[in-house]
Amino acid sequence: MLAPCLFVIGIAACGAQPTATNLVTDGLKAQLAGNLSTAATEYQKAIQLDSNTMVAHYDLGTVYDQQGDKTLAVEEYRAALVIQPNFTDALFNLAVDTTGSDPVTARQLYLKVLSLQPNYAAAWLNVGFILESEGKGDEAKADWAKAVVLDPSLASHVPSPAPAAVGSGTPLPAPTSTP
Repeated sequence: MLAPCLFVIGIAACGAQPTATNLVTDGLKAQLAGNLSTAATEYQKAIQLDSNTMVAHYDLGTVYDQQGDKTLAVEEYRAALVIQPNFTDALFNLAVDTTGSDPVTARQLYLKVLSLQPNYAAAWLNVGFILESEGKGDEAKADWAKAVVLDPSLASHVPSPAPAAVGSGTPLPAPTSTP
């Protein structure tokens, strides 16, 4: 009985096909090293092995964001959300990438993030920017204040005059890799 077990272990250690998890890990290493092409290839291979690999879809979306291709990034975030509808980072990144083209939907996505994680400071910040663009300055300032209370480092992103903050008024971008 021991021989088959050792044989199986030997096969696994000697040239077995990579798993989706291993490919995602390799992709993340490449992405963090700045090799976006290799990262994208590894994530795509993981998705080919297992189309329900949520993290591969999400991370591939972040690569596309880093490459400036919001259309492909949006597709990957949506694919991740089909697998896990409450994946807050994918919801957040989808909101970031769609704010310019569809601020109403982006706002709904941010609000969903906040319903799942009320302390997601960057979501409060970016909802404030949407509210400001809709002419709802007081509501925007209230959301910016919440963001800054939750994460004081966000104060530099808040336009003046806003409570307890002076900044450039730039929205916080999407996270670029899995948490």
